[in-house]
Amino acid sequence: MKRVIIISLFLLFAGRLTSGVRLEGYYENTNTLDGNIRWYLAEPHHNIEFRFLGQPMGGVEAFLKFHAESDKLFNNNLAQRYTLYDMVEAHARFRWEKGLEFVLFSRENRFWFPQGLMELVSQWTVNDNGNAQGVRADFWNIWKLHGLFIYSDYSQSGGEDATITRWSLPLLSDRFRLSSTFARKDWNGSSNNHNDVVSSDIYFSLGRTLSPLRHFGDFDCALELARSRIPDEDKDSKNSALKAEIRNLRVGPVEIKFAYREIGENFRSYLSSDYDQGQKYNESGYNINATYFFPTKAVNITTNYDRYLAPVSRGFPVSETNPAYIYQSWYNELYIEFIHDIRYKLYYRWYRGWDTNYDAYRVYPTLFNELSFENFLAKVRLQFRWKDIGTAYELQAFGFELNANLTHNWKLYTRAVNVNETSESRQTVFVQFQYNGWSNTDFFIEFGNPADSDNDLTNDDDFVNCSSSSEISQQVKTYIRVYF
Repeated sequence: MKRVIIISLFLLFAGRLTSGVRLEGYYENTNTLDGNIRWYLAEPHHNIEFRFLGQPMGGVEAFLKFHAESDKLFNNNLAQRYTLYDMVEAHARFRWEKGLEFVLFSRENRFWFPQGLMELVSQWTVNDNGNAQGVRADFWNIWKLHGLFIYSDYSQSGGEDATITRWSLPLLSDRFRLSSTFARKDWNGSSNNHNDVVSSDIYFSLGRTLSPLRHFGDFDCALELARSRIPDEDKDSKNSALKAEIRNLRVGPVEIKFAYREIGENFRSYLSSDYDQGQKYNESGYNINATYFFPTKAVNITTNYDRYLAPVSRGFPVSETNPAYIYQSWYNELYIEFIHDIRYKLYYRWYRGWDTNYDAYRVYPTLFNELSFENFLAKVRLQFRWKDIGTAYELQAFGFELNANLTHNWKLYTRAVNVNETSESRQTVFVQFQYNGWSNTDFFIEFGNPADSDNDLTNDDDFVNCSSSSEISQQVKTYIRVYF
């Protein structure tokens, strides 16, 4: 399904849209001062975006987003100019309020939907790095059924297609629910090269259904069974998966969850990050989670224990040369909220598993502290993370984050992380000033690389881990963005 379909549908309603179309967007100009103390004022980066939204009639909507950018420099080559013109997103939507919505889309992420206990479809996998296009139909309250159908064409992956369906039948005021999911990935348009996954799941709220159990909370029980299939696969292939869960079970001030999983060695869902690149197959294990809520206090204590059995090489069966090992993770957290918006978080994570570098079981403990406080002037976060204590990978990471209102129009945001290892240390700093004094305009001045610590400071393993190497980015950027 090509993008031209989306554009054609948009043009189909163009006559009706002209009376109610809304045009909006922005223009952005970026200038850089690099490490050689040189301003590229004569060579700014230009970025412009147009968004068209029209509703020609009730229940019908059309949307188009165009983007263009230009830069005199391309890979620091003054002789080659960089330009890009692209249709970023588009959709045509038809909605019937009594129970049906139909959307044709291009380069939009319309792949999220509620699933069972297993994530058989990952929206960022099906999205094809933002280039997928297709059709989605949702229905509800049709003979009590709820569900959806999605067909997606991968525009950058050699003609791969995805077909997804899910339906759900809620009963007893949604205290009992039956559901099923079908996911299929086709490669290169061939009917003999595909991966099918079918699952059925059931949910039952014992606490909301049986009065003697109401003092145990909702006491929810869920079970999901799934099976995958590829052509020419052996009939006795271990391609099934099972997950079961009891959650929202209250025993006094304690809330408990139990979960069990058994995923076959040949179970695959190539529309899922978990059961493809994530390699969460060929394993069996269980999880126990408990949270203690202190009565009348804003204090919670959480403990989580996870244990599973799996071989080192997940793609091969368990054997003498590929034995299964036990992996354990124990997480304990204390969270406290004080008066005057002061919050404290402490956790200790203990992990034990087979380490192929040592050909032995190894233990990797981590300790984390966070203190945050805020008022109408500023919000501050302080973090300390002591990772892999007592091992060759041991390190300490310190993090600081500040978001402050300097004046009515000026705001300051800054964060910094310092990592100390046995043999080296590294730092990153990011500073941003924002001015809000102009109508429909944002103005920013930035120093440093914002990507170094953007995933929760010291928990950003891309920067913190021992294998990382980075220096403070010696550059200043100015952004001015005008909205229209």
